Amino acid sequence: MTWTPEADELERALRARRAPTLFAPDIAKEFVLPAYDGYSLANVGPTVGTILEASAPYSSPPLASQYWQGLSDGVQRVIVVVLDALGYLQLGQIIEEQPDSIWARLARRGILLPMTSISPSTTTTALASLTTGATPLAHGMLGYELWLREYGVLVEMLSVRPVFGAVESLMEWGFLPEAFLARPSLGELWAQAGVRSTAFVPTKYTRSTLSRTCYRGFSQVRGYTDVADMWQEACHALAEEVGERNVYFIYWAGIDSAIHRHGTSGGFWQAELDSVAHAFEDQFLDFCAEHPKPGTLLVVLADHGFVDSPIEAAHDVDADRVFRRRMLIPFSGESRAAYLHALDAGSERTLQEVRETLGPDYVVHYSQDVIDAGLFGTGEPAPESRARVGHLYVAARGLHYLDRQNKRFKIRGRHGGLSPEEMLIPWLAVRLDR
Repeated sequence: MTWTPEADELERALRARRAPTLFAPDIAKEFVLPAYDGYSLANVGPTVGTILEASAPYSSPPLASQYWQGLSDGVQRVIVVVLDALGYLQLGQIIEEQPDSIWARLARRGILLPMTSISPSTTTTALASLTTGATPLAHGMLGYELWLREYGVLVEMLSVRPVFGAVESLMEWGFLPEAFLARPSLGELWAQAGVRSTAFVPTKYTRSTLSRTCYRGFSQVRGYTDVADMWQEACHALAEEVGERNVYFIYWAGIDSAIHRHGTSGGFWQAELDSVAHAFEDQFLDFCAEHPKPGTLLVVLADHGFVDSPIEAAHDVDADRVFRRRMLIPFSGESRAAYLHALDAGSERTLQEVRETLGPDYVVHYSQDVIDAGLFGTGEPAPESRARVGHLYVAARGLHYLDRQNKRFKIRGRHGGLSPEEMLIPWLAVRLDR
């Protein structure tokens, strides 16, 4: 799709990136690879720091200059709005259908360009990259479900509870959220440079393990009860602002929840976006207009996009003899980007058997080859990263996904994979003081 010739050209360039050692040409065109060199979510935090002149040893470079050229002069505060699951292609659908929507009007005032998510394209990994400025390989949060060998258990990383069996959280086993990621948070780095940081999350999650993991070192974490309260809290924070330079991270999960529950049909995710948009315009933008603050930059983005997950596209690993006979534990990571821990540490025989049982709808490689190709980032890996991605990596094609415990009957939309719908995310930046 075309917003501007520049956006169209950039989208083509992002789609054209290749990993020759992983994907044959006929398969590679189906995938979008994370562009960690200045065109991805991992580059957003260092960009915000650069704009605010907060020098720090960031793990990743800032975004390419085309994302923020002409918008950075005299910036004193950056407001980053994260709309979970609002991919670039999905936002494009909305703007085409509603050319007078607030998103279309902001795009005409500012810069709207595509960038990539990280891999896997999932919230836990994306938030870790967004709040550390590091790639998944570097920070170690490599998926929604991870094999943590230090605890000997497969863990769901939102609640840090074992996926099977145990009821208690790893918090009761001594898990310390603030120490989990292998890179400092941007809140910690910015504080050293005199920049205050505030995160807005649902009230029930202000002290959740994921919030404590990602927002450690932030000046404050403020809770909200619903979408209207979220924007009201943001207005209060701006009115009470302390210090000369501030960053605000505002996170909303409603679109993602609607997608998982309903998929793309029924207009549910669009209704969630409409509710965000109306309150955003009527409360927050009106407040900013009535109480103007010089040097205010607004950025709207997402952590990932989404695809439908039809029941017939599932591969039931519970009924697959190869998975039951060859694997040490159930698959981890994501249903569309899975990590396999094999009993024989991933022999050639196991690799071929997995490829045969999954067929042409999946691409299977040794995990080390995927690491070497840079899919999870470059540089020094976090101490446990290699162990967490297992012996084999499985990438789903089309709408396919691995399934266990009959989750295919409950989850109608998914993400985590490498399709353009999942990997392309928006960067919508506009000055609110102009």
